[in-house]
Amino acid sequence: MAFSKDKALELLKRAKEQDRLSHAYMITGPKAADLEGFTARMLTLFSGTNRDRLDDWQGHGVVILRPQSKSRRISIGEDGDEPGTVRFLERSVHRTVGVEGYKYGVIVEAERMTIQAQNAFLKTLEEPPAKTQLFLLTSAPGQLLETIRSRVIQITLLPPPGARQFTEHEEKLLAVLERVSGRQSGGLAGALALKKDFEEILEEIYESIKEDLEGQFGKQKDAFAKTTDGSWVKQQEDRVVAQVEANYLQHRDALMDLLLAWMGDVARQQVGGENLDLPQYANATAQLADRWSPLEVTRRLRTLRKLESHLHTNVNESLALEVCFMEAFG
Repeated sequence: MAFSKDKALELLKRAKEQDRLSHAYMITGPKAADLEGFTARMLTLFSGTNRDRLDDWQGHGVVILRPQSKSRRISIGEDGDEPGTVRFLERSVHRTVGVEGYKYGVIVEAERMTIQAQNAFLKTLEEPPAKTQLFLLTSAPGQLLETIRSRVIQITLLPPPGARQFTEHEEKLLAVLERVSGRQSGGLAGALALKKDFEEILEEIYESIKEDLEGQFGKQKDAFAKTTDGSWVKQQEDRVVAQVEANYLQHRDALMDLLLAWMGDVARQQVGGENLDLPQYANATAQLADRWSPLEVTRRLRTLRKLESHLHTNVNESLALEVCFMEAFG
């Protein structure tokens, strides 16, 4: 069941007063629900110390992990001295001391943990240090191991009305999906056409990011190339390439979130659900809910989730999209 932020905090406050707080929570919901902002409010409630932004808690009894590197993954790490890894989190919560002796570990975009990292984190979940509370933030809880999900209290948040804002490219995808929903027949040709539209949007995103970052680098290069050795230029070129790829993956993930929200709304429409992720497109998703059986929708949704997972590996992007779109929209 999904809650507004205020209602969820009210329930947590009651649990705190009754000394029934869990040692681990999974905060889920669409990006518009502002999972990080809610977690900052949870930390304020639990610790009695107020800090508005999640990042403001870093170093104040709180360890925060985020996706790292070009692949935007959270890895297990070689040892506890490697920042941004699960082993670093494990070591830190054993050593860190926060307000009233409590320690807090937060993993942002927890679905980005590799399988090895998830298995390592599972050990901390099963045997947490004393006075430690852990928070997993994710918009895709299904990508976490069932053994992890079964050991946390899940809090699903509703975004405030009208809070969700779409980028230019997200609006293009929604327009494409709306057109697809209006067609009485789709089939293989329709699925491949949708895949082509999706790839064209991805290409626009990539070229836009590349042009922007390379333009910024070009200005720096002109200013510093004559006063530094060639190694600096090469390092900066490599950094730009990595940043372009990382930004592209982030935008691609947002489009995948949109696809999952769309198909999720189709499923919600079939069971009379009122809390749609994309209420502006309720008519379009309702058409698909009438056209497909519940079993079909479940299969199509599972296929999209599988695609999201595969795109976080070294799979060929175009091939993965083709196979998935034929199964999900054919």
